[in-house]
Amino acid sequence: MRKLSLIICLTLLVGIAFSLKGAEKDTTGLRFKLKGFVNSQAFYDSRQIVESREQMVSLYPKKPEYDVNGKDINAGGSFNQLSMTTRFRLLIEGPKVLNAKPSAVVESDFTGSSNATNNDLRLREAYISLGWTKWTLLMGQTWHPINTPECRPTTVGLNTGAPFHPFSRHNQVRLDYHIGHWKLTAVAASQRDYASDGPTGVSSNYLRNAILPNLHLQAQIKTVGFLGGIGFDYKLLEPEQFHQFGAIRAKSTSSVNSMAVVGYGKYTQGHFTLKGAATLGQNLTEHILLGGYVEHQIDSVQYRLKYAPTNVLACWIQGEAAYGKFQFSIFTGYSSNLGYQNEMAGRFFGRANDIAYLYRIMPRVQFQSGHFTIGTELEYTAAAYGNPDLKGQFDSSSVVGSYRLLAGVFYFF
Repeated sequence: MRKLSLIICLTLLVGIAFSLKGAEKDTTGLRFKLKGFVNSQAFYDSRQIVESREQMVSLYPKKPEYDVNGKDINAGGSFNQLSMTTRFRLLIEGPKVLNAKPSAVVESDFTGSSNATNNDLRLREAYISLGWTKWTLLMGQTWHPINTPECRPTTVGLNTGAPFHPFSRHNQVRLDYHIGHWKLTAVAASQRDYASDGPTGVSSNYLRNAILPNLHLQAQIKTVGFLGGIGFDYKLLEPEQFHQFGAIRAKSTSSVNSMAVVGYGKYTQGHFTLKGAATLGQNLTEHILLGGYVEHQIDSVQYRLKYAPTNVLACWIQGEAAYGKFQFSIFTGYSSNLGYQNEMAGRFFGRANDIAYLYRIMPRVQFQSGHFTIGTELEYTAAAYGNPDLKGQFDSSSVVGSYRLLAGVFYFF
């Protein structure tokens, strides 16, 4: 069934591309543009890592695990090469609707929705946009505004700076207002491929059961050579509809409130670009960041349970310089678990509560000629593992590092 769906989708894309080649629009006034790239990557890791998509998304080195002889099981490296990030992007434009310029985007690649479905066609983006003079209304699946596509790390690898820069696409209703150099954005988002962790695993149910969508407000300024912005994010989760206390089942009235603030900036002068961003927030696992939330109060008399979010800081900076057909870059990132809002009394839901902090240093060299690009990057990521106390604080930690050497080729169309 998956193979049949893949064949049908590819046939439709290729058919549209060839039928519209050389023609700007058809009889209905619709205009189509097919873009994308074919990509192949090969990479070597010096250590076993926490990853996704058969290691294409590299996050951080695994914690040491020792066998009966005291040898670290995760000390061995690995090698892989894949082409499933090959991507198609279809842009559709048409005549005005409600005095607005309409457009639609569909984007797919072959990374599937999880490691179990790698090489399957998956939906990356699918949205409709209506643009007026000052207002833009977007409805559909695209990058969450906390990711800020206008200012994010440039990498050859697929992680695009995660877990130091948020990485997630959400279904959303987004309204932008443009005034002078400013853009004001309001978003109501839900979860699907990128979802929160909880008692039944990673799922969108926790946000859905809370009824209120994920809310985000952002202000962005753009002038000649500079782009910057600040955003505020709010999320409410309902982890369980009932709590189980032995043989007793009690309806849950508990939820998890979490907030986040993101700030970013990008400066461009000639062939040089300096950019960076920082995220300070709570329970941001759906954005592939550290942290989550904990059970902090368990009342087996009144049959109540309360949750508390964890706090996290994630930041990065990147400098890029172009020289002819070559581009040189250096990326540095830092992330830290800042503890729990209340003392932990039960379970933790999220990512890597045993990591005090992470950091990454990654130089990159890239060559581009026409539609062809080849690049390589050396990524060093270190994780400080330790045992947190009931407040999520670390008295001591031990740093584990790993290297990744990656090379990738792209042919854009």
